[in-house]
Amino acid sequence: MSVPNVLSCKSDKNFKAVDYPNLLHYPLPDESYNIIPQHLLRGDYRHFDQIKSDNMHPSHPHPLLRINAPGTLHNPMERIKLLCNGCVRPITTTPLYGCTMRCNFFLHEWCTRLPSELENHPGHQLHPLSLFHSPPSELAYTGFKCNICGLCCNGFGYVCSVCDYRVDVHCGFIPERLTHEAHPNHLLSRVKASSIQSTSSTLACHACGITINGGEFCFRCGFCDFYLDNRCALHLPKTIKNRYDKHPLKLSYSPIENHKSEYFCEVCEEELIPENWFYHCQECSQSIHSACAPLILQSEQGFNDSRNDRTGVYKLINMKFGHLVTFDSHPHPMLLVLGTKSDIRPCYFCRRELQSLLIFKCSICKLVFHVSCGPKNPHGQFLDYFGRLLARFFLRRIKPKEKLKHHETAAVTFYPTGKLPMNSRNISYM
Repeated sequence: MSVPNVLSCKSDKNFKAVDYPNLLHYPLPDESYNIIPQHLLRGDYRHFDQIKSDNMHPSHPHPLLRINAPGTLHNPMERIKLLCNGCVRPITTTPLYGCTMRCNFFLHEWCTRLPSELENHPGHQLHPLSLFHSPPSELAYTGFKCNICGLCCNGFGYVCSVCDYRVDVHCGFIPERLTHEAHPNHLLSRVKASSIQSTSSTLACHACGITINGGEFCFRCGFCDFYLDNRCALHLPKTIKNRYDKHPLKLSYSPIENHKSEYFCEVCEEELIPENWFYHCQECSQSIHSACAPLILQSEQGFNDSRNDRTGVYKLINMKFGHLVTFDSHPHPMLLVLGTKSDIRPCYFCRRELQSLLIFKCSICKLVFHVSCGPKNPHGQFLDYFGRLLARFFLRRIKPKEKLKHHETAAVTFYPTGKLPMNSRNISYM
C-alpha cells in the first residue's frame, strides 16, 4: 500500500523562524521532556515558589533536599519509574528534590519555582489564577478535572478562588502558537473552537478524529482546514519505549507505507484505525494506540478495555498512583492504584470489575473498591458491620512482619513484577 505524504502542507512555509525565537515545536521528543522550564525562562513572573533556608517547601510537610541520583531515574525498559508530584511527569535528570522521610514525594527542580500567580490566563482572564499544591480534601487523591484539557490530575494546579476555575500546571502555560511535525510548514494558533465554528458546522481533531467541543481550546492552521485538540497537540510525545520492543516506537500520522499486516494494538490487542495517530516500530511492525502508550510507561497493565478512549490521549496521564490513604473505618492504609487484569476480585460495593479504573486497595485484608464507589474524602465511613468483622478476621491472621512491610514506602516506585535493577539505596541525598 502506497501512502501519500500527509505531512506536506497546501502551500510553502508561511513564517520565518527568526521572527518567532520562542516558538515551541511539537511533538516533544519523548515523555521525559518537559515544556514548563522553557515557559519559566521566558515568562515575566514576579513571585515564585522556592525552597526555604530550612529545606521546607509549601507543597510538602517534610523537608526536601537536593538530590544527585546516579544512574537511570526513569526507564520503562528497566522497569523503573520516578514521577514528579508537581507536573506528574517523569524525572530523568538532576537536580531534583526529594522528601527526607522517604515518602515517595519528588519534584523537578523547576517545579519548585513555579509562579504563585498567573494573570490574564487565556482560559480565564476575569481573575488571576493562584497556584495550589494539593486539591481540596475531597479531591486530594482522586484529583481535579482541568478546565482546559478535561483530564483528571492529582498534581499541582492553578485555581481561581472566585470561580473555582482550575487548570493543571501544563495547561497553565498553554502556548499561544506552536509548530507541529504533522503540519510543519504553517503556524498553528491557539483558538477557542466556538470562535470558528460559525464557518464550519463541525470541527474534528486531525489526530484522533474526535469532534472538538465549542468551549475547548484547539490549535488551528489559518491557511488549511487543519485542527488539533489541545490534548493531542501537547500531550503526545514523538517517541515512546516498550519493554517488549528494543526499538523506540515513533508517533505516526498516517497509515504506514507498504504495511504487511492488519493494524492492531500490541497493548489492548484490538483493532487500530491507521488514519488516526498511533505509535509504530518500523523494524518490528508493532503498533500501539496513542491512548494505550502510557499504560506501558506508567502502569504497564498489558491490557486495555473499551472504557478508555483509544483514539486520543490516555485519560489518566496526569495521575500519579501509589498514594497511601487512611480511612477512619478501616484498620490499614489503602493504596491508590489503577485496576489491572490481575485484580480478580470485584469492587466491594458495586461488584463490578476493576480493570483500567482508579481503585483503593488494601494489601493486608484484600479489600478493594472503585474510587468512585468509596467515600468522597479519606475520613468518610464506608464499611458496614460485616465489612468490619471481615477486616478484623484477616487482621488477626497477618503476622507482625507482614504488617510492617505494608506500611513501608519506597523512595523509588518500580513497575510491577520482574527484576528490580535499582532501589532507594541508589539515591544519594546531597
